[in-house]
Amino acid sequence: MSEAQASSKSSGARHDHHGKLGRVPTAIIGVVVVFLIAVFVNFIAGAIGGRVDLTENNLYTLSDGTKSILKRLDTPVEIRFYANDTSEFMTPAEQAYALRVEELLAEYQKASGGTVKVKKLNPEPATDAEDSAILDGLQRGMSQMTGSEIYLGIAVSCVDETEVLPFLPARPETLLEYDLTRAIARVHDGAGSVIRIMTTMQIGGGFSGNPMQGGGATPPWFFVEELRKDFTVEFLPATAEEIPADTETLIVLHPYDVAEDTQFAIDQYLLKGGKVIVAVDPSFFYARAMGAGGNPMQAAQGPAPNSNLEKLFGAWGVQYDDTKVVADLQHSTEIMRQGYFVPTFITLNQDSMPADDPITNFVSNAQFLTPGGFTITPPEGLTKTDLVVTSTQTQLVGSFEADPTQEDAIRRLRDEFQPSDTSYSIISRLSGNFKTAFPDGNPSAKADEDDAAAEGDDAAAKNEEAGDDAKADEEKQPEALKASEKEGVVLLISDVDFLYDAVCVRLNTIPGLNIRIPEPLNGNLSLIQNAIDQLSGDPELINIRSRGSSRRPFTKLQEWLSEAEANFRGELTEFEAKAREAEQRINEILSQTPGDVQEALLSPEVQSELENLREEQVTMNKKVRELNKEMKRDFDLAQLLIKLVTTGLMPVLVILVGIFLAVSRRLRTAAR
Repeated sequence: MSEAQASSKSSGARHDHHGKLGRVPTAIIGVVVVFLIAVFVNFIAGAIGGRVDLTENNLYTLSDGTKSILKRLDTPVEIRFYANDTSEFMTPAEQAYALRVEELLAEYQKASGGTVKVKKLNPEPATDAEDSAILDGLQRGMSQMTGSEIYLGIAVSCVDETEVLPFLPARPETLLEYDLTRAIARVHDGAGSVIRIMTTMQIGGGFSGNPMQGGGATPPWFFVEELRKDFTVEFLPATAEEIPADTETLIVLHPYDVAEDTQFAIDQYLLKGGKVIVAVDPSFFYARAMGAGGNPMQAAQGPAPNSNLEKLFGAWGVQYDDTKVVADLQHSTEIMRQGYFVPTFITLNQDSMPADDPITNFVSNAQFLTPGGFTITPPEGLTKTDLVVTSTQTQLVGSFEADPTQEDAIRRLRDEFQPSDTSYSIISRLSGNFKTAFPDGNPSAKADEDDAAAEGDDAAAKNEEAGDDAKADEEKQPEALKASEKEGVVLLISDVDFLYDAVCVRLNTIPGLNIRIPEPLNGNLSLIQNAIDQLSGDPELINIRSRGSSRRPFTKLQEWLSEAEANFRGELTEFEAKAREAEQRINEILSQTPGDVQEALLSPEVQSELENLREEQVTMNKKVRELNKEMKRDFDLAQLLIKLVTTGLMPVLVILVGIFLAVSRRLRTAAR
């Protein structure tokens, strides 16, 4: 071998040796560089407020409604954020929450183009910041871990108007954007429109009965409490013969005792371009609670269970039976454990809200307890929009069969269910040019005319002068409208329970502060508030509120549990029937035994029969327990499968991708 060749091999060996030694430092340097780039990018993004929101519903991005309201601000708005966010007062979790609030406020300031100014204050004891918090009306709350009293609230001011969020943890964090935007709109735009509620029920708070006999102060229904934050809310009696002209929206709630005179007043208000929300119910379940101190299981005098507006519904093309409840087998709701589903307690999701409408858009679910069903054929001039509908697996049932507390009746209803293949409307909207439901005019005036005619000619002659005066007064009265002067809107709802606190919200009270902490149970509050905002308020608030519910039920698991129950329902029913027969046979033996029952029980014949029956009953009970265990095992298996898929799928994919890349690299290396 020549000297040149030896030199070449030696040089190549040294090159390979140095190349192999250089791979590890190169990799380390690469990792460090990538880390530094990530830190640098994160620092720059944090400095300029940039971030990417990858959540499904953009929970960390200001909604379009908020941005629209912020853009129209033409007067400076100041937000004062009070927070004792040091470790001396707050836990790390509470500090993290305060930081999220501060970041959200920074988004407001940026999106407003400087019209919104944010000022952060730390109201430590005996400081000017604490004095400012007290003047703004904030309330102290108790830290969950440190036990310290803390301030964590917001005051929003514009000119001489101030709105306060006194203690932020008293509201769900998911509602924070809505609360903030509503406060900004309120201080900037002034007080809201006038909403009038026609009802005989005491839903606005006050005193019920004689305080000396146990009747004390009752809080308002929560949906009324919420409305008062945005609107001026007033109440009308069910005997009202006129709707005030300044009524922006009229809510007719459970009209079980509304006379035709009042229906005529509603009719005339609607024909003038009015907006009406009507909530009726064939079986208002919590009517009992309203007369029994909040306990629906106690029988007491309360509102009638069913309500109707028969005269108006007829003119609007609404078919509605106020004695029948809609049972929906597909959307049954579980109110007890162990798979006990109630078809008359309906949970509906976005699939049951077919209209792409601001009222239902982004509302994830709604629940209705013993609702009625509308079938609407709108007359000429009206447009119908179904907002919430049932499935076609429905059946109209009587109120006793619908009672969710009667387990035997509900189980019988499920076993004997006969689907009607009819989808009923729970919430629908009618809009357009209405025609009067009273073509003959005011029914009270017609009644007065009939009474006057019945008095006879003599009475008419004696009161001729008075009659002339009455005629003159009648001429002064405006003529009843026969058709719409302006387009009107009617929102029809076939359930009243969906607005009752126990159905739509869980309310907890902070001890000593008399603050009610709401936790929405479903989208019911969003539905009614969206509807009123669409008819009366700022429509930009709708999409903000609808993001408030972050509840994500495992609908697929509920479907599997329902299927499992269906598979075993026949066997369970058969075994339960046999068990009841066994019990009846034992009772028959005892009732037919003459003389002393104790002596008869000791006889060999009776003892043998009883023993056989007991063994049969024990066997049946054991089989029932086994079936229940099998149902639970199937359900737990499905739940475990979902957990494994959701938690293990991504790591498995990463591993597979890594193996694929490694094999591909090895093949390419071997090919070279």
